[in-house]
Amino acid sequence: MTMCPDAACSFTQYRAAMAGNERWISAGEVFARRVEAARLLGVAVDADPGAVRRAFRIWAAVAHPDQGGSPEAFDRLCAARATLLQLPVEPLTYDVPSRMPDRPSPRPRTPWSQVLRAPSRLAGLACGTLALVALAAAVVADRPWGLAIAALTATGACVAVSRSFLTGPDHGHVIVTRSVAWALVVALQLVLATLVGVPLIEALPMLAVPFVAAIAMVNPGAGLRLVNVR
Repeated sequence: MTMCPDAACSFTQYRAAMAGNERWISAGEVFARRVEAARLLGVAVDADPGAVRRAFRIWAAVAHPDQGGSPEAFDRLCAARATLLQLPVEPLTYDVPSRMPDRPSPRPRTPWSQVLRAPSRLAGLACGTLALVALAAAVVADRPWGLAIAALTATGACVAVSRSFLTGPDHGHVIVTRSVAWALVVALQLVLATLVGVPLIEALPMLAVPFVAAIAMVNPGAGLRLVNVR
């Protein structure tokens, strides 16, 4: 005994096949039978059991052999009712498209050679001034106000460099440029502070606070301002 090929088979065949359980049926086959059964009873595929039973009673009153109906038609109605009541499926769980939709490809990153530019004289002067102030502040970084100036000007210098040396950058260009510029300025601050006997290395986390904020303003993953600043 094999499973009925569709919901139009006789109820006797359907019940015998289900009882024998001679082969597994795929979710696609089950759903196709539910669609055919729902069409035969005139209900939705996901109709609740009450709606299925009400529709069956209406059609059975016409198609029952005692009412002059065809035994084959009544069997098809019984099979459709059994399909909708005994084989619930969730087609969306199993339906896998043969071809996945195309994902948008990421935009290629602009080469550094097209992003870097020579700064204007005024921009270069601003970067140099901020760097010199940051170095001078490192000498007095053992005082709270000196440490604050050293931290803020070091970050200001790296921001000025990214704005002055980049044109049309993306977030990655900005973050890398600021990181390199800040690391260079802070390294010079540490060397100068060591030469004058100021333990600036102990305050390195404080120096990094403004820099971290400047990077977070650029990084989309930080959840702050999602702007492509230079």
